Amino acid sequence: MTIPPELQNILSSDPKIMGGDTCFTGTRIPVVILFDNVAAGTSWEEFYDACPSLTPEMVQPVLEWENKQARKAMGLKLVA
Repeated sequence: MTIPPELQNILSSDPKIMGGDTCFTGTRIPVVILFDNVAAGTSWEEFYDACPSLTPEMVQPVLEWENKQARKAMGLKLVA
């Protein structure tokens, strides 16, 4: 996966860490964990308890980027 430029300070991929999965920088937490937990309806309290090294400042930009990508793919209006 190519990490979008606007997320390169938040996400990283290194073949020596988690087999090259895209993770939150400085952690071994793959970004897919965030997406899976959001899709499963996990509460933010549970999510941050399970992933204490993540902060809202790390998670929010990823969710905003994903939202924009989904809207573009579906031809929906982008919100500011």
